[in-house]
Amino acid sequence: MIKIQPVVREIVLGEIEALFALTNGYMNMSSYAYQIRSRVEALTKKKVTIASLVVTLSRLRKEFKKEKPLIHEVTIANINTKLPLSELVYENTNKFMEGLESLHKNVLISRDDFFTTNMGTKEIDIICSSSLANKVIKHFKAKPIIINHNLAAVGISFDPNVFSVPNTFFSLLSVTARARINIEELVSTPTEFIFIVAERDFGKTVALFSALRSKTEMV
Repeated sequence: MIKIQPVVREIVLGEIEALFALTNGYMNMSSYAYQIRSRVEALTKKKVTIASLVVTLSRLRKEFKKEKPLIHEVTIANINTKLPLSELVYENTNKFMEGLESLHKNVLISRDDFFTTNMGTKEIDIICSSSLANKVIKHFKAKPIIINHNLAAVGISFDPNVFSVPNTFFSLLSVTARARINIEELVSTPTEFIFIVAERDFGKTVALFSALRSKTEMV
């Protein structure tokens, strides 16, 4: 026989808003119990009462409060920015790969420029300083399948040990998610997590992470 608690636990863990509400004590357990009862009954293959679900949620709240939170404040060492940026997307072909090998010989990239290449199974995505975009296009002698301009990079730097802490990326992404900022691309190194956003969201993104940095410096 399938027990109620593990089923309810999986449902709550699958709904991040419900998890936060339950863990932080502002969930209306009775209302949520009515919401999930049909799913619990379908999974357990038995009738369940609202009272039993509320009791289960109360027990889970105590359990979750003992665990480390999904979102924690990441200590930020520095914030680096680059703009304007452009995105060039090419089809991943053998011919393109041949051109990629000689790209850095024909297109001079300085330390002040931004340049990153992400290779997928079907596409290759190049994000670079906009001043380099035309040079890159000329080098490959082919029009990209997608061209996006007016992008910006906001790099969050931190101690290398930060990456060993679970949910670091999730915690940083939650900062932009709560602000409804669309992330165009993500780039990472062992000490930096770089958000590629539209230029219109640049100032807001920098302000959010600057506030987080100030907050963690005060702790």
